[in-house]
Amino acid sequence: MLLIGMLAAFAAYFIIGSGSQGDIDLAKKVLSTAICVVLFTAALLSFIQAKTGPSLEIVEELTEQHFEQMAALEAQYYGADCITPPAEAYRWYKRYPATTIAAAIGGQVVAFVNLFPVKESIYTALREGKFNDHTLTLDGLADPFDGSDEPLHMFLCCVLTEPAYRRLGLTRHLLALAVEQYEPVQQRCRRIITDNVTPAGAEFSRRYGFEQVQLSGHDSLIFEQDYADFVAHVSGTQQAEPTER
Repeated sequence: MLLIGMLAAFAAYFIIGSGSQGDIDLAKKVLSTAICVVLFTAALLSFIQAKTGPSLEIVEELTEQHFEQMAALEAQYYGADCITPPAEAYRWYKRYPATTIAAAIGGQVVAFVNLFPVKESIYTALREGKFNDHTLTLDGLADPFDGSDEPLHMFLCCVLTEPAYRRLGLTRHLLALAVEQYEPVQQRCRRIITDNVTPAGAEFSRRYGFEQVQLSGHDSLIFEQDYADFVAHVSGTQQAEPTER
């Protein structure tokens, strides 16, 4: 539309200003006025489209379809043998809603974070490189709000943001929301672990203060740190740059 408007403006300029009877001064006035009108109209249409089009939002209630979308996002970066089946991940969420925070545009997930405590046996197996969260079931998760004083072993299972949205601070925002949910039990959260199957994931862990402890049996890199230090990186009291798992 902008191109058509500009072409029409210049066409009017040449018609009015050309020939022996042409009025070049009038042609210039018409051209400048037409350009202003075209640019204003284009800006107005863009504003209206931005207001009426789908916007980026945190999904308040996730569905199984959302988890299928998350799995599809993961499949762009690593194989199915490293992806928790969507139906199982949805079971985690239904039992423990804090496990997943996601952002979507028009109902399509573009970024998400999985953060939750796992049972000590699962955490130990992860740290030893002997466990793939592809096989993690609801039984392996721990209830963070059971009212006990037992330590919580946190697992940052997945962090993924579509490339187009990584420079918006979306990753850090989702991490902050995920961490916020565990504030009431933060004193119980001792250590946190990541299982990184891509170079970008390993770089994310390093930038957020994790230290490599193991090469897993499924060729991923295991990183770990104190949970309090991780929270400090997320909150910005320690420097970090977000990427994805």
